[in-house]
Amino acid sequence: MDFWSRIIGGSRSLSTKSFRATTPTERLTSFKRTCNTLQQIWRSSNSSSGEQSATANARNCIDRLISVLSDESRGPAPHPCLAYASSSQIFVTVTKLALSSYDDGMLRSATVFFNTLIDSEVDGVVDNRLFARALVDLVRRADKQSEDVEGRLVELLFGVANNIRLQPNILPAWFAPRSDEQVREQQITNGAEFAGAMRKDDFPLFYLLVEYVHHAGRAGDFARTGLLYLIETASRSKNLERWLIESDLATLMATGLGALYSQLGSLTFPENTDENIPHIVALSDHANQETALPPLLGPSMDSFMSYLLFWQDTIDHCKSAEVNGSLLDHFQVLFLEQLLYPSLLESSDVEGGSTAAVLTYLYRILESVNQEDLVHRILHFLLASPSDSEPVTIDMSASRRKSLDVLAAFSEEAARPSPSLFNLRDLTLLGLQSANRQTTLATLRLMTVVLQRHHSFARSLVRTVPGQYAKQRTVGALNVELQGLLGMATSIVDDPTLNDSYDNYLKDGLAILESRLCMALSEDNPEDHLPLELRQDDPIVHELLHRLGNFFTNSVVVNLALTEVLGSIVASHLISLDGWLLVDPAKYVYTAEETDASNLLDQIKHAYEEPTWDQADTPALKLTLQKLVQKIQTWRQEIPDFDILVAARRDLLHQDDEPAQTPNRSQRGSQPPTRSPSQRPTPRVESEYGSPTPRGRPSGRPFDRATASPSPTRNSSRDFPSAQDLPFRPPRETSVARKNAADELRRRLEQPFAVNHPLTPGETTTVTTDNLNEPTPTEPTSAEGGSSDTAQTLALTPASEGVPTPDEPPTNSAVLDEEDDQQEATLGHVLTNVILLYEFLLELAAIVQARGTLFEEAGYPGLGIAPAAAPVEIE
Repeated sequence: MDFWSRIIGGSRSLSTKSFRATTPTERLTSFKRTCNTLQQIWRSSNSSSGEQSATANARNCIDRLISVLSDESRGPAPHPCLAYASSSQIFVTVTKLALSSYDDGMLRSATVFFNTLIDSEVDGVVDNRLFARALVDLVRRADKQSEDVEGRLVELLFGVANNIRLQPNILPAWFAPRSDEQVREQQITNGAEFAGAMRKDDFPLFYLLVEYVHHAGRAGDFARTGLLYLIETASRSKNLERWLIESDLATLMATGLGALYSQLGSLTFPENTDENIPHIVALSDHANQETALPPLLGPSMDSFMSYLLFWQDTIDHCKSAEVNGSLLDHFQVLFLEQLLYPSLLESSDVEGGSTAAVLTYLYRILESVNQEDLVHRILHFLLASPSDSEPVTIDMSASRRKSLDVLAAFSEEAARPSPSLFNLRDLTLLGLQSANRQTTLATLRLMTVVLQRHHSFARSLVRTVPGQYAKQRTVGALNVELQGLLGMATSIVDDPTLNDSYDNYLKDGLAILESRLCMALSEDNPEDHLPLELRQDDPIVHELLHRLGNFFTNSVVVNLALTEVLGSIVASHLISLDGWLLVDPAKYVYTAEETDASNLLDQIKHAYEEPTWDQADTPALKLTLQKLVQKIQTWRQEIPDFDILVAARRDLLHQDDEPAQTPNRSQRGSQPPTRSPSQRPTPRVESEYGSPTPRGRPSGRPFDRATASPSPTRNSSRDFPSAQDLPFRPPRETSVARKNAADELRRRLEQPFAVNHPLTPGETTTVTTDNLNEPTPTEPTSAEGGSSDTAQTLALTPASEGVPTPDEPPTNSAVLDEEDDQQEATLGHVLTNVILLYEFLLELAAIVQARGTLFEEAGYPGLGIAPAAAPVEIE
């Protein structure tokens, strides 16, 4: 109690001893004496002058009341002082003195006094209409220049809202809705329409909280939480539920969100330094460009996202379907239709335009929001999906019906364009075609967040063929497909740790796909969740393949975003890989040997047979990847030390990775290959049905860490490997010779590189597992015959995979012709993208294997079984 004695100071009328009254009677006597003193101060003080002595004395009295009430509330009943505070209505006097003093210290004491009464939970306080009026007047009229005082006042409102949530029976003290007749009289008098009318006198506590919802810091947090509590209470009060629908709650929330969105400016980018540039970007030609780092969105975006998350929390906490429906209706009409969609439609992609910015804002919205109803409204509207999101008017209250009518009339008057004419798919296509790298990156990131976080809309963004469901392929067909993908990867890099790398990718793919299996299936039509074949003529798919075709000259940042999109499509449980990445099972060609369909052994033998296919049936994505690998083989022929340069660049990219742990050789699939470099690994699906699935959370894509971690500081603006960085130990040389060698290597990597150098006419590149470093031109072989080492040859010739010769146009209409863009790129930049392509191929192979098991896309047709997920088996 010494603390309060020091605050009160030398007040003669109040002694320290009285704070420690030992009996309830003594405590009540002291409390009444202090209350009378406050009353005398109010009656005798000149409120306009605000005398300092009277203010100090009044504050001392309030502090003493707080001390007595706090002591009493912590003790056992009876609580005579709390009861007297309620019956004497001393809180009215405290409010008057606090408002007339214009003193921050007085306001702080008043807020503590009200909080003490609220926390006491005594009858006749929080459920008292006079107490409610006194508290509302204090918060509404107080001078809130101090942030601390403002936070304390809003905390009072929060405390009341929390009490209402816990005890809905006290709501009538704070909420007094007018009758229908009174509302009609006001409408006739003021000429007001139904929705959006201000009704502050009905529920002043509610409107005070709404005023602070947009604020940052303590006041905003208390206001948003308190408002959530009031909205949650609507499910237990029909009067409050109806009032929330008929009031301007939804209008205020939607227009407030729109106001914050309108304040968002253009994109700004951080300054590129050696300390903040990701390592993989630093090893490219675009390290100094503004798109090397994500944009800075600033405090305006933080405020907008904070309010949007409040919307999400409101929908989650509100248990009233009617109130939720009204909120979502206003969100769609006042925010989506009247603001967000027009900003997308009217954006410009010229230099300094707004297209990249609005796409980035939408990407951030969809990345942060996970409330199903909000996401449903946003994407169904922007993608112009079939309008199953329209509210059903059956069993709808009259209040909700009127609200919808007013919103519909408002929407018609606005005469805004409809997404049926230009929707998010159209904007995505334009973004992929844009020459502005900011726009391209924003588009790819937007596609990724839709495909990964809101994958139920994948088929609305990337079109599929209705009725063309995925077909099950045999185990042998899956094996040969995996051989092709992994063979392309291993033809690029000779990786002694391939087993570990692939195992990590497989675990990552399994985790992603298992999350898809957790989705609830539609009871009306379960086939809606079956994978459909991708439309090969889809312009968006066409543009993605075109961007992939320029992989080596693309910015590394663009390639990281592009491979993320393509990987997300491959991992989507709604999109089939047939005809796009894998050959349509109907197009497989098996040997002419006849099998007995009734013979189980013949069926199993057929399931393990590895088929071939016609050149024209090569999938579009695989065809594009093969062209990229063919270029690498051409460079390997032209550059004698190309493999050394690739290995050195890969070591540089992974130099920041955690050191690999020594593998346990007793665990299959985790030990590195022990064979010679000329032997290539071949992925196999486990033949044992029911073999265990590897568990554990994978570390993710190797370049995820490289992208997240900045590059170490170096002497130059771009990193280049030195002689010491090469994966071999050069002989001892003098320091001058080593420096000269490093300078020569640096100059070499900075030289322009002819990326689009074509192959010699009539020549194809075949990469065999017997001699990876010396590929030689081969003559085309027939699909039926094939060469003697067909099983060990990467299918890059027209014979096995349908790759056209250089003087023959691609047979697949979804793939662009080879272009001679002659884009500028240095050798170092190309090497970085070569490593990125290698990692992407491993990722694709892992996802394909995981899909084959988890989604039962491969198995033993006719036997009704599918192989269990298993780690890749390196032979």
